[in-house]
Amino acid sequence: MSASAGPERVKAAGVRWDLSPIHRDPAEVGSAQAQLLMDAEGFRGRWQGRVGGLDPAQLSQLLDELSRLTDRHRATAAYCELRYYADSSSAENQDLRSGADEAAVRFANLTRFFELEWQAIPAPEALALAATGPLPPNRHFLERLTEQAAHRLSAEVEDALAERSTAAVSAWQQLFAATTSAITVEFSPPGEAVASCTISELLAFQRDQRSEVRAGAMNALFEALEPWSPVLARAYDTLVGDRLGQDRLRGFVSQGASPEPLPMQQANLANELPDAVVDNLLEAVGGNYGIAQRYFRIKAKEMGLRRLRLSDQYAPLGEARHCGYDEAQELVLAAMRRFSPEAEQLLSLFFSERRIDAEPRPGKQGGAFCESVAQDRPAYVLLNYTDLIQDAGTLAHELGHGLHMTLAKRRQGPLMYESGLGMAEVASTFNELLLFDHQLDLEPDREARRKLTADRVERAFLTIFSQTMMARYEQRAYAAKSRGESLNPERLGTLWSAEADRYFGDAVERPEGARLTWAYIPHFIYTRFYTYSYAFAHLVSLRLYLEYLDDRSGFVPRYFDLLGQGGARPPAELLSPLGIDLLDPGWVNPAFALINSWIDQVEAPETGAGPNRVASANSAP
Repeated sequence: MSASAGPERVKAAGVRWDLSPIHRDPAEVGSAQAQLLMDAEGFRGRWQGRVGGLDPAQLSQLLDELSRLTDRHRATAAYCELRYYADSSSAENQDLRSGADEAAVRFANLTRFFELEWQAIPAPEALALAATGPLPPNRHFLERLTEQAAHRLSAEVEDALAERSTAAVSAWQQLFAATTSAITVEFSPPGEAVASCTISELLAFQRDQRSEVRAGAMNALFEALEPWSPVLARAYDTLVGDRLGQDRLRGFVSQGASPEPLPMQQANLANELPDAVVDNLLEAVGGNYGIAQRYFRIKAKEMGLRRLRLSDQYAPLGEARHCGYDEAQELVLAAMRRFSPEAEQLLSLFFSERRIDAEPRPGKQGGAFCESVAQDRPAYVLLNYTDLIQDAGTLAHELGHGLHMTLAKRRQGPLMYESGLGMAEVASTFNELLLFDHQLDLEPDREARRKLTADRVERAFLTIFSQTMMARYEQRAYAAKSRGESLNPERLGTLWSAEADRYFGDAVERPEGARLTWAYIPHFIYTRFYTYSYAFAHLVSLRLYLEYLDDRSGFVPRYFDLLGQGGARPPAELLSPLGIDLLDPGWVNPAFALINSWIDQVEAPETGAGPNRVASANSAP
């Protein structure tokens, strides 16, 4: 236990991954890429021009070849990306990433003929063929291609767009990564040695025990971002403009008298979530912002403040909890063991096989992610572990992705194991809930349980309310760009503040520098409207958690079956057997009732049956 858990106490030093199971070295990558492209040319030579006339057996043979090629391509691309994200300042890693981008374009152009020729088959005929003979294992892959046909362009245009993507897309993304990973700030709490802190380390101070440290670190972050904001805004402005241009080409526009871009429609299609489901989701979350504002007022009162400051948003209630990396490993694996010994066994391999990079350092990509790599290769996790108990939750989150990927790879082929972003975030957020459930079970002290519950509430806010606020901000940004307005730092700051006003209301006081919060968030740069996927997934995982509490042993096989299906079915079909009807706008209500019950426990811990035993949530209106 420590009063401060800042960057100087990090114990993940030296925790770096071993990428040799993917490729031994860059030389092997080069050889693998060259052979892959030669084999892709042979694939095109054998099958191009024939897709529309293939029988089910021949089509199955083609898909088997495409699957193997796709898996090899993913493995080499993942190796290069993981090297780059681990140290984007390395010239060798920069060259690897650049080479991987170029190889990706060539591979896509060599294999795209299949998608185009399949999409030329009339939809009724294509859908019937996909359900025939040996094709059902890849049926949903083929169905999705048919669904996307309306937005497909000619082969020549698709090739041209792919060729320009390295300069028009990847270069701007790499500029963002290189810029944000290189930003460091000389900062330290009073009385401690000055340290050069990365963005991740400054953010870690937001959970420090001392209010002056939290505020100082936040101000230092915004001051560090300010001189780089024109570069970061230019990267975003260019990417948004490029995406809107492609949307117009592909027909992602309204059908009214004055067609307007529909920038979320592309993301919704990728997530296999109907527009109405997403619209209802965003409205429901926005309509429940008052839940968060209620909690912020409770927290301010407990801290003796008239109003909560933004830097107090994640302030610990009581003494800050220190959690070293080794302790986090033990805690997460114990939670997995309690849920399922098989889950523990599968996830322990991430540690024993050195598939985690947890050490924060300059040049490394901020945040955290889990990379699936390929169907025949194991997944890898990147963290920036800052020695806080909340980092254990991040570890559990990313390992939830790892469990999902592992189970899906067992049952699905290379074309089917990956799910859309919305479903991809379900297992990760559910894993956080399993860790929370385990921590509560270990902790007999009521006050300690209250603090754990407060942290769980705040993590729910982060993945539901904050992410929805970000999605609404993105909508504003894309709308502004479609009107011909430049996304400069001032405009982005205004758009961000407008959505922050809706979320925080008058419950939280924000510094002027908070207008720059948009600048360091990578999801805006890499995948548009990624953020609402977190909100969707966390609400789903809360519903699943309630099911788990009702039937702990019976739930596990049904949950494993859900994860094992990967991307083989759309979300509505995957979730229906678990009692979730996405077409019913009220499907989110039990989740919000659960969050409210947790807030009740934070406000009045002496009453109720306990924060992880909510009898009324399942029957919420």
